[in-house]
Amino acid sequence: MISVALTGCASKDNFIPQPSQDMKAVYANHMSGVGDGQLLDTRALVRRPMVEGDVRLSDYVRSEKNQLQKRFKLLPNPTMYMFVAPHLATSDQVPIPGYLTEFRMWEKDHYAMPGELSDMRNEFGE
Repeated sequence: MISVALTGCASKDNFIPQPSQDMKAVYANHMSGVGDGQLLDTRALVRRPMVEGDVRLSDYVRSEKNQLQKRFKLLPNPTMYMFVAPHLATSDQVPIPGYLTEFRMWEKDHYAMPGELSDMRNEFGE
């Protein structure tokens, strides 16, 4: 009984073998062996310094700055407001209070292409 209690309290090192390499070393060894190291060579190309041609293309790349800017602006959708005066319903003669309703030119909103709305506003003098 005492021997069972003592082996139950043994350290985990006796039961679980310790690996000779950590996970990072195993991953590096595996990746260097895949395709004669082509994967790591491809990653090295991505980590190259910027050249002049990359700077010209920087406006087309997503960044926090250009993600926060509104690229597709709403086109103006004129709205006509109409006030309906208080009146009695025709069938039951129930009083209906006055209310304001709106009619939009288009049923749904339309968006302009990038740069289109700013040009249109300049033509109309806004």
